[in-house]
Amino acid sequence: MFTRAIFNISQLVKKYGVDFHENQNPVVLAMLKKMNELKEISFTIEHYPDGSWTAESTNIDGILTGGNDVKEISRVIKGAVFTYFEIPPYLVNYDLVRMNNEPVTIEQKVYTTKVYVTR
Repeated sequence: MFTRAIFNISQLVKKYGVDFHENQNPVVLAMLKKMNELKEISFTIEHYPDGSWTAESTNIDGILTGGNDVKEISRVIKGAVFTYFEIPPYLVNYDLVRMNNEPVTIEQKVYTTKVYVTR
């Protein structure tokens, strides 16, 4: 409960511009390095008739999570990964990890050169 409160408060203050520099923190960098070495963390997800689900990592022992709302699968699995690597709740940034079915946004800009109109 206390961990959830810290997480919620940190997410709120991040919205107001507070930067915890989680992508520069040594424990987060160690997690990202380990994940890069693994190439991926695979999960088996089981859905149940009551709408609940469980997810268990198939290549890392000890990552097991679940919930009641299938819309939350991505967020909950990411949270389980951060928990497994013992990342403090205020350093959790879901944007640092990506599920294989998440869309990637790429921004492109088009510029014009000077156009001269002759008469």
